[in-house]
Amino acid sequence: MGGNYARYIGIGFAFVTMIVALAAGGFFVDGLAGTLPLFTILGLVAGFAGALYYVYLAVKGLGGR
Repeated sequence: MGGNYARYIGIGFAFVTMIVALAAGGFFVDGLAGTLPLFTILGLVAGFAGALYYVYLAVKGLGGR
């Protein structure tokens, strides 16, 4: 566990990046479609769900070491 700091920082960075990227994509689609909160909220929810799944897989992979 002591040598995995960089890996944990990478997991945290990927977590935040997924949420922000999908929310920004939803905001962009909302701007094109004129439905401001709809796709932004969907992007946030999808980003959070995807990020949680990514963290689950990453931490599961760390368990065997």
